[in-house]
Amino acid sequence: MRDPRDLYRFESADVLAAVPRTGLTLVHALPGLVDAGNACRIASTYLRDELRHLRLVSFDMDELLDYRGSRPQAVFDGTSYASVDIPELTLSLMYDESDRPFLFLDGPEPDLQWRRLAEALIDLVEFFDVERVVGMQAVPMAVPHTRPIGLFAHANDPDLLGRPNTRPTPAPGTTLGSDEDEDSAEIVVPAAFGALLELQLGRADHASMGYAAQIPHYLTRTDFPAGALALLRRVSEAAGLDLPLVHLGDLTDAATVALQGTIAQNAEVGQIVSALEEQYDSMNEGADDSPLTTTMDLPTAEELGEHFERFLADHDGEGPGDAPQL
Repeated sequence: MRDPRDLYRFESADVLAAVPRTGLTLVHALPGLVDAGNACRIASTYLRDELRHLRLVSFDMDELLDYRGSRPQAVFDGTSYASVDIPELTLSLMYDESDRPFLFLDGPEPDLQWRRLAEALIDLVEFFDVERVVGMQAVPMAVPHTRPIGLFAHANDPDLLGRPNTRPTPAPGTTLGSDEDEDSAEIVVPAAFGALLELQLGRADHASMGYAAQIPHYLTRTDFPAGALALLRRVSEAAGLDLPLVHLGDLTDAATVALQGTIAQNAEVGQIVSALEEQYDSMNEGADDSPLTTTMDLPTAEELGEHFERFLADHDGEGPGDAPQL
């Protein structure tokens, strides 16, 4: 294998000097073959728009992407090509709303050289003395959008999930279990790069965990901000970060209202949602017996308070005579 360090370059010595070397968390979002509801892409874009950040490391995409399979977008102005948008994979230093630093890796999932890139990232984890790695993923599931979003939690150390002395839950994209443990919750699915990274980090004695949001399968190709919100809530908790969630909650509310209006006009989709609601409620009654580690997406008290304050501000000064007529 060629030197993994040749896959990346540092941006500048001045930026590197600003990086603290204690207690850092690395958060990653690498949407690839599956990014249901574009949840990872929405989460990444939102964090970059909302938080202060500095680029630390850039990766050589010519080594990692198959441009024939993942065509870049080109802008043609009618006479000539104005630009070709080559995707980027970058590692940035970000600061949360409490000015707490963390590392953020985002960009497209690599098509090529997975093992070499995993080694390069392990090298960077050790260089920056990262304490924990937390990943995001979004997968389609037969669930309704009208219920709290479920998330599969996975880790290379059960202690990270609050389940000491137990086997880790299989991460989407990997398998666990043995002939001696027939009760293990073993699943076999197409691997994501994040699965290999978590596995290799564990072999190198680095803590890594992640969450896979369960997105309604009928919204797989639609922007679904609620999935991004669910992921960022869990990442915020797991990494001990103060991530900005209220504005994304507003986007989620607006998208939900629009979605409900669309479904109301389509009886067939409405029937599908109703059937999924019945299935969800029935299965949820026995959720405690499930061997898979899951968590539900519920708003925090702080988020509820801020939404309520916004509601009051929007309706400030409205008296009984101002109420809309139905």
